[in-house]
Amino acid sequence: MALISKKSPEQQAQAAAQKEQKRQEAEEKRQAEQLERDRQAFLSTPVGQARQSFERGDLVFQCSIDVMSQQAIIVAMVGSGTAQAAKDPVVVLNAVCREGWELVNGSFVFVEQGQQSRDKFMSSGQNVAIKGETVGYYLFKRCEALRRGSETEGDDSLSSRSR
Repeated sequence: MALISKKSPEQQAQAAAQKEQKRQEAEEKRQAEQLERDRQAFLSTPVGQARQSFERGDLVFQCSIDVMSQQAIIVAMVGSGTAQAAKDPVVVLNAVCREGWELVNGSFVFVEQGQQSRDKFMSSGQNVAIKGETVGYYLFKRCEALRRGSETEGDDSLSSRSR
């Protein structure tokens, strides 16, 4: 027969405290890892890159933003067309300006990614549909007066815009 040892109330309390401490440490580690993932995700955005460039002391900053995507659609015996999805870059551009950059120039380029073609049904010629993206290229120059800093994120930046 095995002997069953019972823990005293003090030992039980100590074991519970150790378990709670380990749970808290694991939670803190998980939160720290999540914060680091969020920080890395932010730094990969145009706004994050603008912040890094400003902190590095760069004088100019350039970024590109996909503003429209176009998919080729070919329907047999009917014809061809395209499906477009547009994105408004204004929110991103405003956020970059708040990081201390003044917009100097913006230009747009259509980047063709391919095309589909089919012979026309019951006539000569081809139906052609082009797939690609319209990319906006934006050039900014450093402007200390526009810098709001990272402490004005969230609700504070919303309330300051409405004043």
